Amino acid sequence: MSAVGNWTLHFGWGCTGNYSQSPISFNANGTFALAPYTGKWVQNEGKIIFKFDQAPNSVYGGDEVSNAMVGISSTFAGTNGCWYAIRAGSTSKPTAEAKPEFDAAGNKPK
Repeated sequence: MSAVGNWTLHFGWGCTGNYSQSPISFNANGTFALAPYTGKWVQNEGKIIFKFDQAPNSVYGGDEVSNAMVGISSTFAGTNGCWYAIRAGSTSKPTAEAKPEFDAAGNKPK
């Protein structure tokens, strides 16, 4: 299965169970876009890793199965998190909206 396409990324720095969400698009050329960020991704044997261009120490790694992904993330500067993603068009239960302490790249919102 390929991650190419549109997804909703649910991310939570600190792995508290409170997730923020953002649309993310994985392109066939190995790049992704998650406004305002871009980055690169690679996938092999159901494993995926993606890294931000603007926050190069923020890395997400995990597993992809069909229309879902799940994994962990780190800034390698003491901020670690958990994440999952659902392919656009798939169904999932909505989660309570929470104001994030950090954005998807591990930076404090301005």
